[in-house]
Amino acid sequence: MTSQNAAPKPIQCRHLVVTGTVQGVGFRPAVRQLANQYGLTGWVSNSAEGAIIEIEGELQQLAAFIAELPMGLPPSVSITDIQINEKLPSQAQGFEIRNSIKGGYYRVTVPPDLAPCPSCLSEFNDPHNRRYHYPFISCTACGPRWSILRDLPYDRTQTSFAEFSPCSNCEQEYNDTQGRRSHHQTISCPQCGPTLSLLDSRGCQQAINNDALKGVTQALSEGKVVALKSVGGFQLLVDAYNPEAIKRLRQRKQRPAKPLAMMFAHLKQIQHYAHIDVVEREALLSTARPIVILNSRGQLPKLIAPENPSPLGNANGTIGAMLPPSALHEALFTTWQTPLVATSGNPSGEPLCFDNDEAIKQLGHIADWFLLHDLTITQPLDDSVIRIINQHPVTIRAGRGMAPLVIPLSPSIQGGQQQSLLACGGHQKSTVAINVPEGILASAHIGDLDNVSTQQRFAATVKRIQYFTNDKINSVISDPHPEYGSSYWAAESGYPRQTVQHHIAHFFSAMAEHNHRSPALGVCWDGSGLGDDGHLWGGEFFYWDGKQNVRRIAHLHPFALPGAAMAIREPRRQALGLLSAAELSAPSHLRHAFSDSEWHNLQQMLNNKLNSPFCTSAGRLIDAVAALLECAHYNRFEADAAMQLEALAASSTPSNLTLPFTIKNDKGLSVIHWQPLIKQLLMHQNLVHQNAGVSRAELAAAFFRSLAQMITTIVTEFDKLPVFLTGGVFQNKYLTETTLDYLQQRGQPVLIQQRVPPNDGGLAVGQLYYSLLVAPNKSVGS
Repeated sequence: MTSQNAAPKPIQCRHLVVTGTVQGVGFRPAVRQLANQYGLTGWVSNSAEGAIIEIEGELQQLAAFIAELPMGLPPSVSITDIQINEKLPSQAQGFEIRNSIKGGYYRVTVPPDLAPCPSCLSEFNDPHNRRYHYPFISCTACGPRWSILRDLPYDRTQTSFAEFSPCSNCEQEYNDTQGRRSHHQTISCPQCGPTLSLLDSRGCQQAINNDALKGVTQALSEGKVVALKSVGGFQLLVDAYNPEAIKRLRQRKQRPAKPLAMMFAHLKQIQHYAHIDVVEREALLSTARPIVILNSRGQLPKLIAPENPSPLGNANGTIGAMLPPSALHEALFTTWQTPLVATSGNPSGEPLCFDNDEAIKQLGHIADWFLLHDLTITQPLDDSVIRIINQHPVTIRAGRGMAPLVIPLSPSIQGGQQQSLLACGGHQKSTVAINVPEGILASAHIGDLDNVSTQQRFAATVKRIQYFTNDKINSVISDPHPEYGSSYWAAESGYPRQTVQHHIAHFFSAMAEHNHRSPALGVCWDGSGLGDDGHLWGGEFFYWDGKQNVRRIAHLHPFALPGAAMAIREPRRQALGLLSAAELSAPSHLRHAFSDSEWHNLQQMLNNKLNSPFCTSAGRLIDAVAALLECAHYNRFEADAAMQLEALAASSTPSNLTLPFTIKNDKGLSVIHWQPLIKQLLMHQNLVHQNAGVSRAELAAAFFRSLAQMITTIVTEFDKLPVFLTGGVFQNKYLTETTLDYLQQRGQPVLIQQRVPPNDGGLAVGQLYYSLLVAPNKSVGS
């Protein structure tokens, strides 16, 4: 029998430092709820290094609290580390959420912007709720985060919402310890939140709030172009069922052919216009609300994606589809019911507009109307884009909802590098990355560094991301190409600089995502990048010994690009360079693609090796074959010809037809000779014109299967060694899935990228991972 006078168990105290995504995601209210559940006292606070918890109680209850802490949290919370230390109890009464602790080294990761959660949408659609159809509804589980952040820790005063004082009702909700918006930093409502405004193209206000939304509906119904201030920046909207409006948008934006993204009111509406599998459905409904490439049912105007055949063989083509990424878009769809074209709000070649005055100035010649609000965007964010490959979402562009991105690294890698490094990435699809205690922090998509405005956006992004290192950078890492905008910035920055070869960076970007540190092979296929020998590479194979040595082991046979940069825009020129290297005559259709003077000049260039740099590029090889198979003689936009060739291949009937190639040793390197393949392809193509033999679609499929065989032949010489497929070419669904199938059949471990883009958007991550793993200034073997 227990004595009624038994002494109470001693009170103990634990000091916890929790790092990861723990601010702006309802972490502190969840901690308070858990502490109350176990009858514990103390406090929780935000700080630069994460969340600080001091918790007091009996040992058994403390142990239970600490064990359950990682499991009973909101879905957006992501804990990377919990440090626990003993402290003397302070005899705390109750459990409170304290004000943030200022100062210290940043170790916190702020979540990306999150689409409205189901609870907020339920309130949004409830006529009796005070936030009914409120365009800025949010809670601790959703809403804008990174796009409105000014500084850390994540408090209202450090965000754009500092400009809006909560009303008494919002204050009451904020202080309600049991409510969904307890300590919600960006709490607001129609009485105290941001205001919508409808402006004409001259910047004159015409309506506000609900009347502004009604004005947008009227403008869209009249075929007008509307610039809407979305999360992270502007979008240009038009009625997807109005061909004249789409044509007007294309003409004004100078985007004649590149596919336009679509926004739909809800998932059921998308299913009416596109085929959706389970993985695509999950991607569409994710909190990032990305643009997802889907197979169209062919019920939308062709102007949305002109001559864009489907990579699944569907003659109806593909569409880039997205669901409403914010409450403002949900509000728009309360007055507008049908699909909308929703493309980035920027003039062609310029960075995304995100400031009200800047947008009116930059988009005034494109948009007829502007739907603005007075919530300041601090971080520009393009819409994210993904494609499902091998039943996994592959990031094509990391923007709103998916960036900034943290790639966790093992403690041994983090501890081995005490310096703050900034990786500057490439020239196209620019991003930057820094090392933080948790791993690698990669920025959102910036753009192609072809003009001053995008270069200025690059510099601003560097300055912004720098504060995660307390504004300290010890050295910068860049691509060796001297004409890249990022390389120029690095050279002029004044910091010590090291370079990482372009395709090595691709290789290490794939390994970084998988936190891979042991020996591996990299198949790095893209458009082009400067090689160690001064030539353009792009069809490369590398071996890494897991220590200090990265060695080029194979590549495609080189061929000339007559006209250099001009050739990249014209697959017909690439085809001429390919035929010249193979010593083959041009088919008649290719000859007729040139005027007599063009033909003569190009032949002179090739014969005399004038302005015709050689490349080993798989991307250029694919473009050339697209021209030979009459898919495209010109690239109307990036990867146009390659997309058409992929779609042609996917439309073929099942076959095992492949085309021949040889592999020869050249000074220790395996060189893949594609010349027999081209010769055989032209022979088959000639039969096609005689209505005999296999079809063009079967030839396209055979070409991609042959590329997959090339890869398989090279890498299987390194039995069981992990293989990483990386580079922009592996955005090609048909080629990637075929290669995966071939390698997996042979038992070769093979991995692709998902969170880090395989294109140049992943270069910064790869540059940084290489520098963390391999000794600084280590030269790459060629």
